[in-house]
Amino acid sequence: MNKTGIKSSGKRGFLFFSLGLLWGLLIGGAPALWAQDSAPAMIRVEGGSFLMGSNEAVYAANERVHEVSLSSFFIGETEVSQALWKAVMGNNPSRFAGDERPVDSVNWFEALRFCNALSEKEGLTPAYAISGTTVSWDTGAGGYRLPTEAEWEYAARGGILGALSDEALERAFYSGGENPEALGWYNANSNKSSQPVKGKVPNELGLYDMSGNLWEWCWDYLGEYPPEPVSNPTGASEGARRILRGGAWFTPVNLLRVTNRYWNAPAFKANSVGFRLARNEKADEGAGEEPNEKADEGVEGGPETPGL
Repeated sequence: MNKTGIKSSGKRGFLFFSLGLLWGLLIGGAPALWAQDSAPAMIRVEGGSFLMGSNEAVYAANERVHEVSLSSFFIGETEVSQALWKAVMGNNPSRFAGDERPVDSVNWFEALRFCNALSEKEGLTPAYAISGTTVSWDTGAGGYRLPTEAEWEYAARGGILGALSDEALERAFYSGGENPEALGWYNANSNKSSQPVKGKVPNELGLYDMSGNLWEWCWDYLGEYPPEPVSNPTGASEGARRILRGGAWFTPVNLLRVTNRYWNAPAFKANSVGFRLARNEKADEGAGEEPNEKADEGVEGGPETPGL
């Protein structure tokens, strides 16, 4: 083969590719591009200080009341839908298919990868550096991320509209009020599957499905709550399980409580597990990273396995 043979072969390949692309445009239209209006709806949550946890006797040991101060942040109006997942990732892992249903069967690592992929589509700095099961979080990055457990509970309780009180909760209800039937999907009303997002009444902030439908991954490792006041906590510094919040379509109503804590190994996935997005209100690029953390994928979850 002479030198010009390789070059001419490249030209022919490019020509065939160009003709194929033109034909594809003629019969199928332009390839889908990411549009800014495809971005998920995010609700601003004004920061504040609140008493996280509850004194409810049955649960108090795992929900120690402690003061938490949070900066303002954004959180997803809904759980990530299958339509959004497909637009970003090009596939759909869900057991319960439906564009308006929340994406399910996603483990913690996959949720983080989605956050980074969506950030890149929108030209934002990804929040996570991921290498296998080692993850570091740039806490100052402007990209999408998972909420911390404290952010999740604060938002579920309504932020400044519902979570602020000088007294600890003696009984924790559900996100948006005391009527679970109106507020969330759980074992008594879900027809044994997840349901489309925004199908129930939102809470004080306009957030849907914070109680029920799917368990939602948070950033934090499982750990005991501290006895002292904390500011913008990110959970235990190490561990083998990650926090899940909110309850799901198959759980009894008590697991929909806004203070209820659950956990599982980060590699765990089930048809009752999804996630919700968060973002910093103010990006502080390069502010620093959480230490690299190696996740143990072999540890089982909390007192009730989430999903089938």
